[in-house]
Amino acid sequence: MDQKKVGQFLKELRKEKGITQEELAEKLGVSGRTISRWETGTNMPDISLLVEIADFYEVDVRELIEGERKKEMMNNDIRETATKMADYAEAEKGRLLRFAQIIGIIGVVVLTVVMIIQSVNYEPSVPSFILTLLTFVALVLMVVMTLYVTGVLRKIVKGKFSTAIIVVVIALFVIALKRLMAVMLLLGLLFFDVARPMSSVDGVEKYDKQYFVEEFSGDLATNFFLFPDDLSDTLDADFHYKYKVGLLDTDASFFLEARYSDEAFKAEVERLSQVTCTVAVNDTTNYTQAVMYDEEMYNYPAYIAMDGYGDAYEYALIDEDNDRIIYVVLSYPEYVKLLKYKDYLKKDPTAYDFTGTSTLEKFCIYAVRSYEIPDLEMYVRYDDSMAGIQQGAEK
Repeated sequence: MDQKKVGQFLKELRKEKGITQEELAEKLGVSGRTISRWETGTNMPDISLLVEIADFYEVDVRELIEGERKKEMMNNDIRETATKMADYAEAEKGRLLRFAQIIGIIGVVVLTVVMIIQSVNYEPSVPSFILTLLTFVALVLMVVMTLYVTGVLRKIVKGKFSTAIIVVVIALFVIALKRLMAVMLLLGLLFFDVARPMSSVDGVEKYDKQYFVEEFSGDLATNFFLFPDDLSDTLDADFHYKYKVGLLDTDASFFLEARYSDEAFKAEVERLSQVTCTVAVNDTTNYTQAVMYDEEMYNYPAYIAMDGYGDAYEYALIDEDNDRIIYVVLSYPEYVKLLKYKDYLKKDPTAYDFTGTSTLEKFCIYAVRSYEIPDLEMYVRYDDSMAGIQQGAEK
């Protein structure tokens, strides 16, 4: 079949009738764009429309298919057969359409339920945000498809629905567009936040524990209890830290390597072993926790103040052979990016991965967990402006 030839024939027949594409489209119940595609040979008329088009133009169906006039006219048997074929095709199309309508409605219901569940259990994070966004986009697309296959979308386009409904649809579109723009802006900010490099500070002259507490304790969930107040008792030291304050969290890594005299080293180890933190639960109840000693997780024996709580770590590594102590604070550590300090990290790189678990359940002297105190249904953080005090950590 020569579609170009058929299209040209249809165009000639329409011009013989003296009607426009829009007028023909109205008579056949299709769009003007559909008529245009027929006449350019891009698409062919549906089989269910062939008899109707042939009757309208007073030609034989075979003439339409071959794109030229024939002398003999289609007899009644052929016309009846073509009509039955068209009716069959229309019935088959109707069954497929009803199936698509049912699937579309089920899809809308399922995606709506998924959106509700995600909203109820939403926890702020980049993966959760992206998953919710993709679900919302899928829901919008499914709604549009369902409106199309049920014919509602065409009625809306043709103005057969009330003005009120059209206004509501436009309002919802504007709201969705506004949210989409906000989402795109947030994604842009998140991308910038991830791509932005960390600020780096080096040198023992930059060591200022009080400043670190005031600047970082809130974001890093630590009060630097293990770190020395100053470096006056050290023989030599090396200090460096990196940090990046982000939209969702603060990434940071602090490393202080300090070497002591024998006597000062013993005194510092003694201080570390006695560090405790008292958290004020309420006006009458305090809860005190002590550091944890461990000889397995690191390459050196370690006194640990925080191990994964809020994705943060604070510990001191004891290098007895060299009278050296390495003080470390990490927030959202990425093992690969810290390979330079591999000797001061956990032996098992996968130990930093808490995917699917709550880091609030991890060890921390600065927070009281609900299961440790009866009837306590929240986490309480150390606050030095209240009754919380540092015990056993003074020099």
